[in-house]
Amino acid sequence: MICSLPGIRSLTAAVVIMLCTVTAGQARGLGDILRQVEKNTPALKAAHSRTAMQQAAARQARSSYWGEVDAMVKNSNYNEGRMINPISYPVTMKPELFDDNQIGYGITGRIPLDINGRITAQVRAADRELEAALAREDNVRLQVLHSAADLYHSLEGVKALEKALEKQIEALQTHIQVATVSIAAGRTAPVEKLRLVADLEAVKGKLAGLRGQEQGIRARIAALMGTASFADPVQPVPGPPTEAANVNEDVTGRPDIRALQSSGDAAKAEVDAAFARRLPDLNVNGSWLQNQGFDGDGDNTWALFVQVQVPLWDGGGRRAAVSRAEAGRTVVRHELDVTRNQARAEFVAAKADLAAAETSYRATVASVAAARETASIQTDRFAEGRISAADLVDAEAALAGARSDSALALTRWWQAGDHLRRAVGAEPIDYVAPAEMVDGNSTAAQNN
Repeated sequence: MICSLPGIRSLTAAVVIMLCTVTAGQARGLGDILRQVEKNTPALKAAHSRTAMQQAAARQARSSYWGEVDAMVKNSNYNEGRMINPISYPVTMKPELFDDNQIGYGITGRIPLDINGRITAQVRAADRELEAALAREDNVRLQVLHSAADLYHSLEGVKALEKALEKQIEALQTHIQVATVSIAAGRTAPVEKLRLVADLEAVKGKLAGLRGQEQGIRARIAALMGTASFADPVQPVPGPPTEAANVNEDVTGRPDIRALQSSGDAAKAEVDAAFARRLPDLNVNGSWLQNQGFDGDGDNTWALFVQVQVPLWDGGGRRAAVSRAEAGRTVVRHELDVTRNQARAEFVAAKADLAAAETSYRATVASVAAARETASIQTDRFAEGRISAADLVDAEAALAGARSDSALALTRWWQAGDHLRRAVGAEPIDYVAPAEMVDGNSTAAQNN
């Protein structure tokens, strides 16, 4: 955020600067990040372009119904008298009735009559491929959205671990100071301080490793967002995703399955088009020409041809094209079966993972309560001089570990909920559709 401060007092400027700093440091929710990913990610832009290519291919296929009209200029040069002199009745015509250098201009046209259904099959194949392209674009969108959500939840877990380690470092530093005073007073052995220092360095090492992991996750999120970096603060892990299990168990609506279904229909249409090339073909050709003759006056000529082409022999090429198209349709059908089986397996596994993640989180909540009670008891015993600082540090470390495990279990619960939604072709839990997509139609679908 950039704030300008023209003509205001220094106190007011300080207040405005502070407000700007606070606003710039606000944590962004996952919903905002997902919207930016959907808008800026290069992967989705590439998918948009592939859909636009298929839209153009569908328009090109439909244009075949209308035939072609071309402008032409024709120049004819003859060196044979029989081509420029009359050779039939009346023989009394002057010897140079025609010029040996003639020019004509006009238009030619061709209209195909789709008696064999080839054009119709090609148009149907292009339309089904467009549907497949739209479904693949939706699949790419889900992939990047779920990748961003998974990374963000991982970042939430890392930040929770960092926070727990920072609190543990603060506690160890305090205990080291107390141990230093106790050693000077002769009440504590120096070995106690050495153990605390060793524990402190170990925790610092863990914290450094987590911060390196955090930078890697932030870089991957930035790549999905289409930005150079992602340095925004991360919101604390929210409560349990109670709505995670509220999904439709039907996996047939997944975009990858819909894409293969449309590709299967397109492959069937390709078989029909290949077979149609083995049948007779009918075209109507016509032309109109303005011919410039010897005297320059010229004349108009027009011609209309009805052309029927019957395939007889091509070395087996058309028959091979049909076999190739049929094999392609078989490949798509088997790929569809594989994808359906994988989708069902993914749904069953994701549902089991969601139940396990919920159970694990409930267990960690109980562990945190027990560790908190133990730490409270050990704190009282340390104040009474009944245990050493090392014993108290162990209890505090156990509490920090329990809290870390609970935070990680909660993030895994959120991730498991998103994985279940991905298995049925739904967006992440925190996703909020933009206004232009509330009706469920993508921009590419609306442009079609």
